[in-house]
Amino acid sequence: MTRSEQGRPSLRRETILDAAIRLFQQHGFGGLGMRQIADCLQIKAPSLYHHFTSKEDLAREALRQYREGQGIRLLAISKSGDLTEKLQAYAELFAKALQADTRPCLYLAMVREPSAQEESCTAELRLFAKQNVDWLERVLRNEDGLPLLEAMSARDLAELIFGSFEGIMAMSLTDRKPAAAFRKRADNFLKMVTNAWTMP
Repeated sequence: MTRSEQGRPSLRRETILDAAIRLFQQHGFGGLGMRQIADCLQIKAPSLYHHFTSKEDLAREALRQYREGQGIRLLAISKSGDLTEKLQAYAELFAKALQADTRPCLYLAMVREPSAQEESCTAELRLFAKQNVDWLERVLRNEDGLPLLEAMSARDLAELIFGSFEGIMAMSLTDRKPAAAFRKRADNFLKMVTNAWTMP
């Protein structure tokens, strides 16, 4: 045990997962080993194996925790104002992620990682996308008479919004002020979509 580990309480599983989420967002799955994660937490790598059997196990659990946190945030947005306000609040979830140390959504950071393609990780990635699209579809279905929904299904529009926000986030990562760039692009996208809602 190192001096930094002596006298400090053992790390809780949730603390390890929070740190892993931040690190996976910053470095991706392939750019990290258990040793780097342990170093960030100032513990020995074997201590991680007390909670997780492998890096894949840690990644799967980090994705699960991230998805559950997103679910809580989506539930809170559901209780907000009209459709436009809900979609603006939804876009702000992505902007806030970029504002925090320029970290992309964990889904975006991990979905492109070939090394994270173990079935348990891809299952969590699919669940995250489904959770977002399901929520958007429910929000859209609660609106009556949207002209845009006469041209496409609520599900198709939900997938378009989720995919567009993930893509806008990826594009904004290279800007000097990623969160501000995301907000501007997302606002333009939502204006385009809401203009289509109000077209005669």
